[in-house]
Amino acid sequence: MDLSRLGSAELNSSQFGAVHGPFMMEQLVCQKENMLTSKGLFMNSDPLQYAVPLLMLQMSVIIITSRIIFGILKPLKQGMISAQVLAGVVLGPSFLGRNVAYLDTFLPPGGKIILQTISNVGFIIHLFILGLKIDWTIIKKAGSKAILIGAASYAFPFSFGSLTVFFINSTLGLPKEVVHCAATVISLSSMTSFPVTTTVLEELNILNSELGRLATNCSIVCEACGCLVALAFNLYTRERTMNGVWGIVMISCLLLSIAFIFRPVIIWLTEKKSKSLNNKDLVPFYPILLILSMASIGSEVFGVHAAFGAFWLGVSLPDGPPLGTELAMKLDMIASSMLLPCFIAISGLQTNFFEITESHENHVVMIEVILLVTYGCKFLGTAAASAYCKTPIGDALCLGFLMCCQGIIEVYTTVVWKDAQVVDTQCFNLMIITILIVTGISRFLVVYLYDPTKRYKSKSKRTIINTRERNLQLRLLLCIYSVENVPSMVNLLEATYPTRFNPISFFTLHLVELKGRAHAVLTPHHQMNKLDPNTAQSTHIVNAFQRFEQKYQSTLMAQHFTAAAPFSSINNDVCTLGLDKKATLIVLPFHKQYAIDGTVGHVHGAIRNINLNVLEAAPCSVALFIDRGECEGRRSVLMSNTWQNVAVLFIGGRDDAEALALCMRMAEKPELTVTMIHFRHKSSLQDEDYSAMDEYNLIKDFKSHAANKGKVHYVEEIVKDGVETTQVISSLGEAYDMVLVGRDHDLDSAVLYGLTDWSECPELGVIGDMLTSPDFHFSVLVVHQQQGDDDLAIDDSYKLPVEHQKVGDTRIQPRFSAEEGFTTIDLSKN
Repeated sequence: MDLSRLGSAELNSSQFGAVHGPFMMEQLVCQKENMLTSKGLFMNSDPLQYAVPLLMLQMSVIIITSRIIFGILKPLKQGMISAQVLAGVVLGPSFLGRNVAYLDTFLPPGGKIILQTISNVGFIIHLFILGLKIDWTIIKKAGSKAILIGAASYAFPFSFGSLTVFFINSTLGLPKEVVHCAATVISLSSMTSFPVTTTVLEELNILNSELGRLATNCSIVCEACGCLVALAFNLYTRERTMNGVWGIVMISCLLLSIAFIFRPVIIWLTEKKSKSLNNKDLVPFYPILLILSMASIGSEVFGVHAAFGAFWLGVSLPDGPPLGTELAMKLDMIASSMLLPCFIAISGLQTNFFEITESHENHVVMIEVILLVTYGCKFLGTAAASAYCKTPIGDALCLGFLMCCQGIIEVYTTVVWKDAQVVDTQCFNLMIITILIVTGISRFLVVYLYDPTKRYKSKSKRTIINTRERNLQLRLLLCIYSVENVPSMVNLLEATYPTRFNPISFFTLHLVELKGRAHAVLTPHHQMNKLDPNTAQSTHIVNAFQRFEQKYQSTLMAQHFTAAAPFSSINNDVCTLGLDKKATLIVLPFHKQYAIDGTVGHVHGAIRNINLNVLEAAPCSVALFIDRGECEGRRSVLMSNTWQNVAVLFIGGRDDAEALALCMRMAEKPELTVTMIHFRHKSSLQDEDYSAMDEYNLIKDFKSHAANKGKVHYVEEIVKDGVETTQVISSLGEAYDMVLVGRDHDLDSAVLYGLTDWSECPELGVIGDMLTSPDFHFSVLVVHQQQGDDDLAIDDSYKLPVEHQKVGDTRIQPRFSAEEGFTTIDLSKN
């Protein structure tokens, strides 16, 4: 074999020429056999003449280029879809593709076909995932406000855009192809796709904000309006022949097959596999892929894109776990991260700015004017309808910008229209450019104008000290990630000593990371979908707290909530619920989980970000709970092993005062031994002037308790620097079950001298960070008092009685039993 002739033979490995296609003149590519994998450079073989290495190069270059562009545009808050389209524009004929040698090497006709084929497979799977995350039942929950805004968001641009085309055509006269193109771009510009909107909201970290929930509901209404109009238009314009009728019948049969054959089969297989393996998180992955292929093939057989069947198959299946979560985890990485960028980039590769010739300049201007008028009407219609529904003007403007954002669905529609010659190249170029510009500007303005924390940012903050001074009810918001957090939270509730005359209201919030679902959820437990696996875990958590309520009947009132949202923004749900329920203290689990031997078992970085975000903007005091109940075996929800000894470390400052105020309530419990360890410097022994009167009064009250109650102790530790402070804290050993400490102190205090140089977890403060060491085996509650400018207004609805009821009087205060729809626990049901 003559190896020297192999390379020259590869030059003619594929040939192509112009032929008549189904819609237009196309290139027919003739590829030689056995041109998949290269024989290597050492055999004088050019790898880029073979399909597999060329495909790998194309995918790598597209992904790398899109990531680089995304990094450049990230400060402008642009999305990955825009970066992928721009990557195609850069690599395509508009820029690098001007070089013919590069274009023939990187995008030869044969290689382009293979790239389009495999990227379409990725897009089909991605659209299936998008459909899987959609819960169409939320359209039933959309109130009249969302319905009005969503309908206006579609009706305004569609109506006024059509009137603009009619006016220009009547006045100036437009060619038939321009009128057709204008009508097409109007229908696309009026759309707002629900999957695209939820994706944008998630990328901007406002999916579970007040504006995000409204935009979610409005987008699904707007998309429903668009589907109805498109269906009516297709029925009106379709060829009035038997072929047209059969086309409608076949598509209807496909949708019915998806709803009544494919869906029940998948659900049956999922239930069967879950029961056989006793694991609800496992799904029949390969049978679902087979059914997905059947639905996609059926779509192509009946004359629509394969993604049509895949999308509606996903919509027909239940969102969320187990199906949504498991399938998204297994398919998303390959389909969305590897293949989808190639599909999106193809729209950019097909964009050629230089094909907008001077002969079409006037027509291009007219189409662009129509596009801008349509988008402008969409923005104004959405904002006007929002203002009519009494939405704040700032939120109304942001909602208008959000409804103008478009993404993968619109790009896909544009590419399909171009391939089917519904729109010409000039119109296609204008649509892609306008989508990029309008979406980019809209995203940036939403980030600039909308602050999701403004709802719960208030000048006055609810604190434990305010509650104590004004004789108000203590209201706690307990955040929980799993059932492992429950026992120590219950111990904390019991230590706060709820009584009939000094009751406690508490709210549990089960925080669930959003997976396999497009929209965020914040709902009371009793309103959750019983088929959702998250409901089962929430039920276990609720049952544990209800057992505790039974023990303290008539002294505790509780409400239980579940929040499913991206962990990057779930802090909005925590702060919003804290504001709505007028919480005094929000308790958050620490992001490190300790093993039974006291060492750090798991570290959850996402939970740490949640804690930091809540500390920054919470409307009340916040406590980080370092749970070491596992180390000491104090995990029983049945209260067989509860806290016996609690200590509070006091150095000085608002946070220490807040921790001491909470500890004062614990000191009321007869069975609990409470110790206050007051660190003082030698120079302050003669100085009783505290930084705030609150500190002085609290210390004075605690000393009074210590003098009158045998289980309350006050200890002064005289230290000269941070070294001695550390020695005292290290000597605590295992004498306590729980230690309370403030987060921030006076860093200039001599008591902390030498301890402020380094900190692993600054959110805990100097002392709190020290107590995370494996040398300690007690739980720690680090308390932070939020700073407010104004005094807290007294809320009489939560004011406690000044005088106790008579002995033997079992009546509950009317204010307590009726507030907020709380329900008491009926012991007779157990």
